[in-house]
Amino acid sequence: MSFKVLVLPELFDRLPSQTKENMRSALNELKEPFPGTGRGSKKEIKGADDVAYRLRVGNYRVFYRIDMDRHNVYVFDILTAEKAHKKYGRL
Repeated sequence: MSFKVLVLPELFDRLPSQTKENMRSALNELKEPFPGTGRGSKKEIKGADDVAYRLRVGNYRVFYRIDMDRHNVYVFDILTAEKAHKKYGRL
């Protein structure tokens, strides 16, 4: 089952230009968003109020939620590992 990946454009504005292309190809891995499917280091975030996941892309972490009814993946944050640890704790 393939999902549609939706990303807020302003998340890309914060990325260095050389990272944007790598990030675009890595986000294609979220068409199969569940840990253990497809490629990429995907992990469910434990302790979140809502079920959320993270994808590791080099030194960056992509945070997303899955809408099973609409078959959409919503990317809500893209941060460096250091900033992610400060904002969300050690994941």
